[in-house]
Amino acid sequence: MERPLVTVYITCHNYGRYLEQAVESVLQQSLKSWELILVDDASSDETPEICRRYAEQEGARVRVVRHEQAQGLQRNANQVLELARGKYIMRLDADDWLDESALLVMSDRLERRPEVALVYPNYFYVDAEGRYLGVEQRKLPGTEARLLDLPAHGACTMVRRRVLKALGGYDERHNAQDGYELWLKVSRSYPVEGVATPLFYYRQHPESLSRNEDRLLRARRQIKRSLAEKLEGSVKPRIVGLVPAKNTYRSMPDVVLSPVGGRPLIDHTLEAARASGRFDAIWVTTDCPRVVEHCATRDVPAMMRPSALSEADRKLSEVVYDAVTRLENDHDLFADVVVVLSAHSPLRRADHITKALDTLVLYDADSVISVYEDFDMHFQHGPDGLAPLNPAMMRRLRLEREGLYVFNGAITAVWRDAIRAEDYHGKSISHVVMPWRESFQLKSEFDRWMLDQLLRSEEERDREPPTAAAE
Repeated sequence: MERPLVTVYITCHNYGRYLEQAVESVLQQSLKSWELILVDDASSDETPEICRRYAEQEGARVRVVRHEQAQGLQRNANQVLELARGKYIMRLDADDWLDESALLVMSDRLERRPEVALVYPNYFYVDAEGRYLGVEQRKLPGTEARLLDLPAHGACTMVRRRVLKALGGYDERHNAQDGYELWLKVSRSYPVEGVATPLFYYRQHPESLSRNEDRLLRARRQIKRSLAEKLEGSVKPRIVGLVPAKNTYRSMPDVVLSPVGGRPLIDHTLEAARASGRFDAIWVTTDCPRVVEHCATRDVPAMMRPSALSEADRKLSEVVYDAVTRLENDHDLFADVVVVLSAHSPLRRADHITKALDTLVLYDADSVISVYEDFDMHFQHGPDGLAPLNPAMMRRLRLEREGLYVFNGAITAVWRDAIRAEDYHGKSISHVVMPWRESFQLKSEFDRWMLDQLLRSEEERDREPPTAAAE
């Protein structure tokens, strides 16, 4: 067989009802120099028969790989990488399909731009029945997006096969978010480009992995950790955790030491910081001597800030700058990275801290903040009254250009060089997404009651014996 220009592969696990449309969209491509590898990942539906039929119909340019036990995205991708003959390689999800010009447009971009390692297109959203919902218009790297912390969609991203080989393929310790891993590996080392034309149809239905936020965020945390570990050498950044702990709010007296979930509020943050294992030192800056005394019982040093920094009109950046400069001047502690941890965010976990620090290194940003994505409709006043900021949410579409993120206050990881009294974020700000329920921050007595209920219910659930199903 003559070497194809593009290898397309489709991994299918019980998506037989969609598979034919995906395969037909490859067969109908205007570019004819392609091969297709169908991976039947232990399907129990009609997938095996569909794969056999296309292999018999199309001959050598359609090959089938069958697994009796599901392997997951990364293992399947590596197997395809070993089998692929194409100069370029691209995954198509079994429940999506291509525009007829997709392979031609993307391969032409790579042919004309030999320095570019990866290209990805815009795409159409469709519902489970294939009806049009909207179009995703990604921000183009280098012009609209200089900080590349919004990864391309894993499907229908075309990459040079030799680049994937040079990077060692995929990490098989992960079984989801292979596209996120691909983006992190390639974009750190090679130029990447976006294609403004929508070139595939992305199906939205209840079974989509993209709707499983917990699994998605967990997979991304693991991928970031594994890649960041590879960058770690003999010399590591000195990381200092800083916990601002104002305890003199008139509306919430003694809030930092008040019990939430059975223990003082600040203890949740100190425990998460220690559990992360990422800090060379952890310090508390406060306006209350009782907080200093309490921290001493937890073997955490605390400093009294100038009283003026607790006035209502003072910015948190001033508190952070004061603490960092005093650590340098009074304690000879010079941090490379400072991680500001709000004492009012008891649901923040150690792995969230680790993810923020890994993001800071992987994306070379000045700072990383923790956020949750806001999916509610928002309006602002315009010439004709209220106009929606994110109109696609009327159709339950999460478009990148309409994305709204709320700083939850839990984590700010920042390089020391970016910290100023007037600002402690710097110019380039990346982010880590936390689920909304873990972003809850104590700002009122009602919040205290809510957090207390959440923490107590979690502790009770942890104490329950496992069910037979869990065992």
